[in-house]
Amino acid sequence: MNKSTWNSVILDGSIPQGEIERMIDNSFKLVVSKMTKKDQQLTSAR
Repeated sequence: MNKSTWNSVILDGSIPQGEIERMIDNSFKLVVSKMTKKDQQLTSAR
């Protein structure tokens, strides 16, 4: 994995919870989009 595109987030309450959740959702969608269709289906089945 190329960590040069990773973001670090300090969970000290300065970022609203909704924003943290949005960042996590976007990251998850990005990772899933790079998976094979078979793996995508396995991920969505859970």
